[in-house]
Amino acid sequence: MRRRRPFPAIAFATALAAIAVAGCGSSGPPPPWRSGHPDPGSLSLLDLAQAGSCASAAPDPDQAPAAISFKGQEYVQSSRQPASAAVPSAVEIDHTGNWSFWVGSGSSITMVTPQADYTYAPGSC
Repeated sequence: MRRRRPFPAIAFATALAAIAVAGCGSSGPPPPWRSGHPDPGSLSLLDLAQAGSCASAAPDPDQAPAAISFKGQEYVQSSRQPASAAVPSAVEIDHTGNWSFWVGSGSSITMVTPQADYTYAPGSC
């Protein structure tokens, strides 16, 4: 009795389909900060791929979100300063991991981390 070998084109097509499915929905690996900092309840943390062109000038997107979405408004990473213990005259709005998010009397959000503080200015993503 003669055994039939699988048609090579089927194996090739299966491999191509697996590669295509694996590549959908992602433009690469998540940034290094993502695994330790899931989105808190009141805001969304956006990496460069999620924030789009409005956040392309973010000074440090590998260490902190390129943008933040809070109450229907996007805030884009605009500066990085040395770490501080708290933000003067501001109220903490949320936290994730060892990061905290503060809103003051101005129109920006400050994210305080052990390594640095990041200011986020209103933007439109």
